[in-house]
Amino acid sequence: MTKQTSRRNFLKMGAAGASVLPFLRAMPAAAQGSDTLVVVSGQTVNSLDLHRSGTSRASYQVGVNCYDRLVSFGTKEAIGGGFSFDYSVIEPELAESWTVSDDGLTLTFKLKPEARFWDGRKVTAADVKWSFDRAVSVGGFPSVQMKAGGFERPDQFEAVDDETFVVKLDFPSKLSIPDLAVPVPYIINSVEALANATAADPWALEYLHKVAAGSGAYKIARWTPGEQMVYERNDDWAGGPMPAIKRVVVREVPSPATRRALVERGDVQVAFDIPDKDAAELRKRLTSSRRRL
Repeated sequence: MTKQTSRRNFLKMGAAGASVLPFLRAMPAAAQGSDTLVVVSGQTVNSLDLHRSGTSRASYQVGVNCYDRLVSFGTKEAIGGGFSFDYSVIEPELAESWTVSDDGLTLTFKLKPEARFWDGRKVTAADVKWSFDRAVSVGGFPSVQMKAGGFERPDQFEAVDDETFVVKLDFPSKLSIPDLAVPVPYIINSVEALANATAADPWALEYLHKVAAGSGAYKIARWTPGEQMVYERNDDWAGGPMPAIKRVVVREVPSPATRRALVERGDVQVAFDIPDKDAAELRKRLTSSRRRL
């Protein structure tokens, strides 16, 4: 990959990081024939578990890329290039379909029968119920976010059979379905989690803090806290179109000047948290180089 190609990809895809969530499956391939994308960010991932108290916003990338939700937001081209979420569009992820009762109080989801966790086990409605029970029970931000959609108590959730999950709302709300597309209500491999839970930690917060157990588009190949995260594509992912990139390395680089230098040298393809002034200068420099060609 040439330096010019690397800088072009930075400008093309950098807008995807506006929410500090590297939404990896929405990114195009870094370059023709390249299977690996190298990313730098100024943010610190301090946990693999979004439900854990004190988890940093940068850690949301794990919830988005490694775990599935029943539904997800669509994507659209962002102003200036790259991608952003389209909050007006709800797409299926683990759920292949869903219905809302006439009174708006019952949500019924049919799961994709082919969905599998990374260990090969089928994703079932029991996993969805356990994950929702966890989100509304751990307290803090996850429970507050769930409450925004009318999800407050475990007795609202029922696994009817392996592929049918039902939610009973206390009142109808237009926010219920969209609230299921945010990062918080992700589906955890409950069998793996429960095998590593304890009486003092029934929700396996300590285990899932360091080990991801999902069915998402990417697996965690390696996490070195404070240094880097290495993602590998889940080639058996059933949640949507297969991502273009097979391997993503996200390096934590606190210094904005260093992140800019890495882009200029062509050592990385995407940089998050680039100051507006630096981004404008890089764009101007790239535009000038194109004119000279």
